[in-house]
Amino acid sequence: MSDQQGNEGETEGLAAEETQVEAEPEAPSDARREAEDWRHKAYRAAADLENFRKRVLKEKDEMRKYAIEGVLKDLIPVADNLERALAHSGGGGGALADGVSMTLRQYLAALERYGAKPFDPKGEQFDPQFHEAMSQIPREDAEPGSVIEVYQRGWMLHDRLVRPAMVVIAAGEPSASAASTSEDA
Repeated sequence: MSDQQGNEGETEGLAAEETQVEAEPEAPSDARREAEDWRHKAYRAAADLENFRKRVLKEKDEMRKYAIEGVLKDLIPVADNLERALAHSGGGGGALADGVSMTLRQYLAALERYGAKPFDPKGEQFDPQFHEAMSQIPREDAEPGSVIEVYQRGWMLHDRLVRPAMVVIAAGEPSASAASTSEDA
């Protein structure tokens, strides 16, 4: 009987070892999963860092590009006043008018070096993103909705609107029914 007891003991020992051997492969697979999770987290962190770097560079470029927008808003009226002075000089071409004209050209060239440009939309179709309508005037010689007069030029800084142009728009022909209604009244 002692042999049987010995065999039973060996069988129990072998069963315990098999259980232990079966448990060991689970530990490495858990470690592999954990390592894989950490690797994915590292990839995500690296991608987030790269996206952050690109966003900061883009914001820095935009800040540099549009940093003078506030200053430009303060300087635009000076250009407007120089243009008004030239318009009221009567086109006589005197020394004062020539000096103002040269000053205005130099001033506009300096603003343009920084990306600021005026635009005159006369003859273009009205665009509420770039134009501010001051009034509408019925005109037969102009297409309805087109800009027929510019009170004040608009200004762009690179591709951003700084000030919309103040314009007068051509109104369409009154319809026949509207014309007859006004005649009846």
